[in-house]
Amino acid sequence: MKKTLLLALFTSFAFALYGTISPYQDKNYADWGKLTLVGNQLSDKNGAPVQLKGWSTFSLHYKGYCGGEGQWKMMKDYGANIVRLAMYIDDPNDGGSYLQKPDYFKNLIKQSIAETKALNMYCIVDWHTTPDSLLSGDPNDYIAESKDFFGEISKYCADNGYDNVLYEICNESTCGWSNIKSYAEEVIPEITANQPDAIIIVGTDSWCQKIMEPVSSPIKNEFKKNVMYSFHYDACSHYSLLGDFRNAQKHLPVFVSEWSAVHFNGDGPFCKENSDELISNCENTSAVAPQVVSWCIWNWSSKNEASSFFTDYCAPSSLSKYTNESGRNYSDYVIELMIGGFFPICCLPPYRPWSTINTIPSTEASLWHWDYFDFGGEGIAYHDENKDAWKIDENGVVLGYRNDGEEVDVFSLARKMMWIDNNCPWSIVEDGRVVAFDSTIATLWKDENGNPTYKSLNAGRMYNGTDGSDRPDEGVDLYYANMNGTDHEGEKYSNIGNVEAGEWINYTVNVEKPGYYKIRGIISSEYKAANKNGEISIISEHGNHLRSTSVLKEDDVITTFGFHKTTVCADSTVADSIYWNCWAESDAISGDNKEVLCAFEKAGEQKITIEFYGDASGVGPLIFEWYKDLDPEDPIVCGDCGGGSLPGAVDDVDATKFSINPNPTSGEFTVTLADNVEASVEVVNMAGQVVASQKIVGSTTIDKVLPAGVYTVVVKSNGAVSTQKLVVK
Repeated sequence: MKKTLLLALFTSFAFALYGTISPYQDKNYADWGKLTLVGNQLSDKNGAPVQLKGWSTFSLHYKGYCGGEGQWKMMKDYGANIVRLAMYIDDPNDGGSYLQKPDYFKNLIKQSIAETKALNMYCIVDWHTTPDSLLSGDPNDYIAESKDFFGEISKYCADNGYDNVLYEICNESTCGWSNIKSYAEEVIPEITANQPDAIIIVGTDSWCQKIMEPVSSPIKNEFKKNVMYSFHYDACSHYSLLGDFRNAQKHLPVFVSEWSAVHFNGDGPFCKENSDELISNCENTSAVAPQVVSWCIWNWSSKNEASSFFTDYCAPSSLSKYTNESGRNYSDYVIELMIGGFFPICCLPPYRPWSTINTIPSTEASLWHWDYFDFGGEGIAYHDENKDAWKIDENGVVLGYRNDGEEVDVFSLARKMMWIDNNCPWSIVEDGRVVAFDSTIATLWKDENGNPTYKSLNAGRMYNGTDGSDRPDEGVDLYYANMNGTDHEGEKYSNIGNVEAGEWINYTVNVEKPGYYKIRGIISSEYKAANKNGEISIISEHGNHLRSTSVLKEDDVITTFGFHKTTVCADSTVADSIYWNCWAESDAISGDNKEVLCAFEKAGEQKITIEFYGDASGVGPLIFEWYKDLDPEDPIVCGDCGGGSLPGAVDDVDATKFSINPNPTSGEFTVTLADNVEASVEVVNMAGQVVASQKIVGSTTIDKVLPAGVYTVVVKSNGAVSTQKLVVK
């Protein structure tokens, strides 16, 4: 009786705070029966939408595992209608997992299924293939064992009428979607042979983060009525993935089978606002996110980490006392989610403004904040490769972003840039401009007609910065860099993730003293060191900023840089395959140059552009360390240091304006200068190599066989530099 009264008080509190209770609250198997898929929506026996919500256990083999009928009953009392049984496959620690004791775990799963059915709760049977244990991250390693397990469990369910079960046949794999898909298409028939209409959750790649990949390559159509796709989310680490999650809701049946309100490794902080936004997206049925999404929060255990619901033991008297910076209690927050508080996305408080200036001091080494950018752009970003987001000509060449009449979410952009007064402004974009928009948008980003301008190239993708910043994501994706084992471990910096050739970011920097600065970096083992000369360039209106220590005054010796591949972690207890925890500090390199310098021609604020010529994912914060004063003959100071130019003078920046025709091209092309002046033309490939070069006066035709790809055409005249992209088909 006391527990019932307590929950009633919680419910009243939530209703008063949020103004509404979820229509799916206090519903379970007794109300919904056997679940079905209606289009992308998880639905009840009559085809009406449902929302499952509950806890995932910690691994069944863990000594702090909290399970059994009494635990499931406690979950239900707190408002849950589903239990997720997380089962690690290959981890001999804590007494061993499934492969060490298959019969034991089969019996434990069967018993738990019967217990949850008796309580009118749903149950997810999980096959945990995460590389955190001894697995390689590829479920195909143990596909025979998987087929045996799911075949036996589904037959047990069919024989006993247990249709409250959902099957999560692989979880948090890291082996590529094509491998996961082939595995799933072999395992699914083991289940459907016994339960033809079973709901089967297939994990996506990269710890269930790459939720958009199945959009262009779904599981074969014969299993369409069975398959949902899992998305995992840790609120303090994965806020930037919510744009993909919203997009996936338009195309796929999605299940958030595991999420936490903290960091991905289970540690704090507790990020309430990022958690609220996930829950709001799960409950949003607008045209932007047209399905109600079910979820399980991680974790129901006494592991006593930030994500654990309990501390020392699994009882209401031992609930987590973990709090966020404002003193908000984690366990209270989770209970409110379970009892039905609805979090309207438009009513969250405004976010803090972001910092935009990196400082380059001369007296100490300076770490680079990737998230302090002005704006950015992209070629074909990883999340758009296989979608219809691009305008493409008859030859398959990408011409630009496709916005013609597409319904897009400017809310995630506008809410961060300014404050919204009332409702969510879902707006229509045509030709890169918002043409139909909600009157509540109040933004400084406006076109000449006074209408809000849609600046994000990624339909509302967002990036959550490491210093409390909140940014539109404009091409280059950034993630938290924990820099484990280094002198900077736990500091608030980012690393590059999911970047491709042709992407770029503009920065404003504040340089304390002009001179050469040696470039180093803190690099994770995710970085592949693919190109000999590196994947990163630093340029500005004054040209290339990179220099070799052996030839300081030459600006064409080094044009791109990279780093050695990290194979020895600063924390010697971590394997380099666990790349988010494997970091090492390294000097920048370029070809045979073992050191790379960056030249800054003046003190104070100035603009630079960082371009990417390949996959630089895993590159953490750069380090700029004072090296020496500028050589007076460096071209960044004196132009070409000839022809009578005064030091620092640029004779005519407009002299480098030029056009390329045709572009795209399948052969020769003509470069025409705006003015009839003398200039040099270089064609640079994505590896930073000059593949064509010649002098021109006015115009010239370049007839050189170039492999298909994207190139940079660089025109230099009297110390001024201008660049354009060239597409070769």
